[in-house]
Amino acid sequence: MFDDLDATLQAVLDDPAAPADLRAADVSFETPDKDFSPAHAAVNLFFYEAQENHSLRENAPILSLVDGHFERSAPPVRVDCTYLVTTWSVKTGALRAQEEHRLLGLALVWLTRFPVIDAGFLRGGLASPPQPFPLPTMVAQLKEDQSSGQFWTALGIAPRPAFSLTTTITMALAEQPEQFPAVQDVRLNLKQQG
Repeated sequence: MFDDLDATLQAVLDDPAAPADLRAADVSFETPDKDFSPAHAAVNLFFYEAQENHSLRENAPILSLVDGHFERSAPPVRVDCTYLVTTWSVKTGALRAQEEHRLLGLALVWLTRFPVIDAGFLRGGLASPPQPFPLPTMVAQLKEDQSSGQFWTALGIAPRPAFSLTTTITMALAEQPEQFPAVQDVRLNLKQQG
């Protein structure tokens, strides 16, 4: 499912309506550590966190009529998938910073245009069967409990300009639904009180 989200985000960045310089950049999902060295200008989306979104949790089971019987299954889980978006240039010195900053700004503005990812961008298991809920996104929303300094230290590189991108997907629980026979008839017994 996460690889389908990567492909979906790649489709958003490759959209013909996106800025030409953004479309010309490579899109990478590799870890941007000290060994990351793209051959061309690149936008890197590093998937670093998957966390259940408790505010979107549904507790009621799902009932469906399938082939003449009812099935009861657990509701799906809503998961926030968070990426760190950075840009990379093969140029040197001031030209490197200029290209990286320009690409980062283009990526931020473009991704902000999608508060919900359009169904036409969905790939793989996100497209078929279709997600039961739209895929909302949050761009450049820093979480209070995260320190970017520790993150960059862990990767072994100097801090870089970056922003976060969070998309909420729906994941079905891998369990067999309970099956119940469909109601065939209903009988009412009425007693007259006298």
